[in-house]
Amino acid sequence: MSKPQSSNDHTAAYAEAFYIGNLLFVGIFYLALWILYLLRYEKSSMITQRHLKQSLIGSSISTFIFIGINIVILLTHGYTSVAALFSLEFYFMLLVPMFLIVGILGFSKAIKGMDFTYPLIGCFLKQPVPL
Repeated sequence: MSKPQSSNDHTAAYAEAFYIGNLLFVGIFYLALWILYLLRYEKSSMITQRHLKQSLIGSSISTFIFIGINIVILLTHGYTSVAALFSLEFYFMLLVPMFLIVGILGFSKAIKGMDFTYPLIGCFLKQPVPL
């Protein structure tokens, strides 16, 4: 386990909250997360930078999946088809909860000022975990 952050910087918690918000309201919180990343990344601690990066990558993946599903629906039979219903149900009933569990775990660690590594996303970051 890593040591808690010493500063009162809540950027990591905001990043995780924006990540969770983006799962519920795609677009607005994604832009807010990008703004937070651009404004605070360079001035942040290493733990906060990891939270920012992972939240941004996770939000990007979930946003691109959501947009991709909607583009496929629009280019095929439209929203009144069974395929649209099935694909959106798959997204909201299976993918969103998986992303949400990771976001809640990351948010709880960010509030405590601790490091958290997202499964499948965190292993691609090249920064070492501070101990």
